[in-house]
Amino acid sequence: MRNQATLKLVLYPLFVCLLMLSSQAVALAVDLTGMRTIGNFAGMTKTADGVVIDCDDHSQVRMQVLAPDLVRVRAAFQTSLPQHDHSWAIARTDWDKVPFKVSESKDDFSLDTSELRVVVIRKPLRVLFYDAHSGQLINADGLPMQYDPTSGAVAAAKTIGSEEHFYGLGEKAAHLDKRHDAYEMWSSDTPGYLIGRDPIYQSIPFYIGLLMDPVDAGWRGSAYGIFFDNSYRTHFDLSSRDPEHVIFQADGGEMNYYFFYGPSIKKILSRYTELTGRMPLPPKWALGNQQSRYSYANEQQVRDVITRYKKENIPLDVLHFDIHYMDAYRVFTWNHERFPDPKGMIKWLNEQGVKAVTIIDPGVKYEPGGTYSVFNEGTVHNYFLKKTNGETYIGEVWPGKSVFVDYTMADAAKWWGEQHKTLLDAGVSGIWNDMNEPADFQSRDGGKWKDVVNYDDGEHSKHDKMRNLFGFLECKATYEGLQRLHPDERPYVITRSGYAGIQRYATMWTGDSNASWDALALSIPMFETLGLSGESFVGADLGGYTGRSDGEFLTRSYQIGFLTPFFRNHHAVEHNDQEPWRFGKRYEDIIRKFVQLRYHLLPYLYTVLAEAHETGAPWFRPLILEDQDDYNALDIDDEFMVGSALLAAPVLHPGVTKRDLYLPRGQWYDYFTGKKHEGSQYISVDAPLDTVPLFVKAGSILPTGPAIDFVGQPGGDTIKYEVYPDKDGAAVGHLYQDDGITPAYLNGACEHFKIRFKDGKATSTSTRDNAEKPLPSTAINLRTQ
Repeated sequence: MRNQATLKLVLYPLFVCLLMLSSQAVALAVDLTGMRTIGNFAGMTKTADGVVIDCDDHSQVRMQVLAPDLVRVRAAFQTSLPQHDHSWAIARTDWDKVPFKVSESKDDFSLDTSELRVVVIRKPLRVLFYDAHSGQLINADGLPMQYDPTSGAVAAAKTIGSEEHFYGLGEKAAHLDKRHDAYEMWSSDTPGYLIGRDPIYQSIPFYIGLLMDPVDAGWRGSAYGIFFDNSYRTHFDLSSRDPEHVIFQADGGEMNYYFFYGPSIKKILSRYTELTGRMPLPPKWALGNQQSRYSYANEQQVRDVITRYKKENIPLDVLHFDIHYMDAYRVFTWNHERFPDPKGMIKWLNEQGVKAVTIIDPGVKYEPGGTYSVFNEGTVHNYFLKKTNGETYIGEVWPGKSVFVDYTMADAAKWWGEQHKTLLDAGVSGIWNDMNEPADFQSRDGGKWKDVVNYDDGEHSKHDKMRNLFGFLECKATYEGLQRLHPDERPYVITRSGYAGIQRYATMWTGDSNASWDALALSIPMFETLGLSGESFVGADLGGYTGRSDGEFLTRSYQIGFLTPFFRNHHAVEHNDQEPWRFGKRYEDIIRKFVQLRYHLLPYLYTVLAEAHETGAPWFRPLILEDQDDYNALDIDDEFMVGSALLAAPVLHPGVTKRDLYLPRGQWYDYFTGKKHEGSQYISVDAPLDTVPLFVKAGSILPTGPAIDFVGQPGGDTIKYEVYPDKDGAAVGHLYQDDGITPAYLNGACEHFKIRFKDGKATSTSTRDNAEKPLPSTAINLRTQ
């Protein structure tokens, strides 16, 4: 067993290097050559929620009005729309009836709601979306919808404006504004990815378009969104070569997209997350500092690292167990030579205020004739994926030959969820789903999987449809299993891969990033983009996963990480240690300062996370989200905001102790010095190693907490307020509170407070009784210059 583990430690770095050699692959521009256009309008039938259009080539288009600002477009080519209508991504299907009107003319007809006017040109058939109030054209088909009868590909081509900018598309190794780029959705295991590498781990086929129009002396931004709900390999060409069109195309499946209108980006995100599901709140301890390593190889190493954290007075809430805790990489087992008493070890961790999170890979060790119960039970019940010829598919990951569960089968998904009981019984508090693109050492691009079949709601779909859904479905089975096993606790699931709607089941991190300054800079637009794609609880491996870190780099990593939702130090086994103390006291002292600042800000951060749960507005925000009329902010992705009050401009290059940054409109306080700056301008600030440029918007109030060693520590629930008055001496803030552990908040067991400061006095108003109560002066820290 140890020889096998040693061999894998030797081979894995080689495997990573081989993958990194191809890490510069980029998505190609979409070519519509050879595709056919849908037929012209031949007739129309009004339905209770929209219209069905018949075309002269026997194609059919259905347009559904789900909300005044949300219209679904679904097309079948040379045939009628199928009766079966199923999507794993959609969380809400029961929409209230929306008033709309259909008006016809010779050349077109319109479908009108209170917010949208949808015009359908009869010949050639094209769809145009207008603002119902202003009459502004928001989005239009530049060409009729298209299809390839041989390959099954489908495509839509939209016009592009000269001042139209694009955001979203989930996890992309790219800048914030994606205008003139092309991307692909095909979930892939991509360690050591660099900027421009595409695709990588996740597939979220949703983007936001922002139209910038000159207004008087400034600009006005009007936003729309398109969710192309097609899980096949999809392609998004945002005018990378064709100067006239934005194209989205799928290798198979339906033309099926949802059109959202804002005009605000936040409104679109609210509606998108209403459609695909909002993020549930994790346990509050998940916001704490987390430590990991591939791998802490035995119980003594675990005890040593926790003891050192306590000795160095660095707060810590979570320790992660990577694959070496397992017996020969068999999921849901423990290696009892390395970890002789898992339950006792985790009990000791909990006594230190630390939770245990264990990694789970989807590959189940192929072990016929053995005693491994997970393989044996899955085989008996036919839960493992099979090929079209009926043979079980066998891939290769950490255990060697491995099989994979068909999570689309309800019984199989439930069974998978129940397997976590062995871990939870030992005291494990969370599950980390890795390698779920799915990774396969023999078939990185999924080529060997092409004949693998999923049940898929009775459709018996092949891998070309199901690959992008695999990680999503595994997380769904895991989350629902944890709910059943521990109904009084909030599940905590982390994932590497996912599809649209993954926020319902898991938090995510950006996979095996490099320990490089380029990767550090890339993390900011990646987090921002994920937030604009419905995923709020995100993060990266602090210090980088692959490569050699150093003290300066690790310190600057923490100066971003302390403000990201998922806050974890993680590093590969073949590289140097990088816990906070590894590079000496100078760096450790600075890292400790920012970890402690994270805990000080937890009441504010938890309130921001509650906003993400309730509205879809992300924690980690690009500046353009807070002011979409600011032309200067369109592509700023080396700064970010946390909620609407905090702005950070971290240092992203070695040896830098000063940096230029942009402050949006309004006034801003330097968090550390209290110096006030006017907004709508670029400024230059000092940024020595022990400082990250951090600003608070004037007129804001930040709820804060006391110094604690871990979330839930006795005596750690005292709240105080940092007040940053505006030019009129007033400020407003919010505080969200619940028990931080159970799902009772879903049934109203929570409380929202609105905090006001004016004329030197502060008050708090609860949504429970709407009564305004004075706050004592001892609870107020007035931050004025």
